Amino acid sequence: MSKTFYRFLCAVLRPVYGVIYPAKVDGLENIPAEGAFILCCNHIAARDPFYLAIREKRRYFHFMAKAELFEHKVVGTVLRGLDAFPVDRGHSDLNAVRTSMALLKDGHGLGIFPQGTRSPDNAPTPMLDGVSMIALRSGAPVIPAYIGGPYRPFHRIQVSFGPPVSFEGLPRRVDSDTLDKATRRIEAAVWGLKR
Repeated sequence: MSKTFYRFLCAVLRPVYGVIYPAKVDGLENIPAEGAFILCCNHIAARDPFYLAIREKRRYFHFMAKAELFEHKVVGTVLRGLDAFPVDRGHSDLNAVRTSMALLKDGHGLGIFPQGTRSPDNAPTPMLDGVSMIALRSGAPVIPAYIGGPYRPFHRIQVSFGPPVSFEGLPRRVDSDTLDKATRRIEAAVWGLKR
């Protein structure tokens, strides 16, 4: 589908979430007004992508989502309608990497939850190196984001977007050591937004 369904769903969810799950949002100015970028956020619940999407009205995100979700008829239809794409978390998914690189090359926003799985209690679990590889190879800026959670009705939730993560000083060669160092910087930037 196109942006039409994405915009429609955001328009429907924005007032609903605004009342039930109000947010205190800061740092939206850190999201580039145009051009490619990677949004990296902690992951506490399945609604995280929607919650982030309705906060940023200027840009359009393509979220990476676990492949199992696309097997569910209704959920899969909604995800495809939102131009999300699957990633197989069991091993290196080259198709997901290629899709990510193509989206960034075309100047789109890419949304990734680098923990690889949800952490309902918002514990700072380790992040995976996949996003670092995509970031370093594409050259796209990485924008850290943080959702405070938990989602409790009528409880204000912190949503923060930080400045781009700096990879200055890292070698140009993308090896395991470089990826690890880049991932640690992304981790520090995301968890550093916690209030």
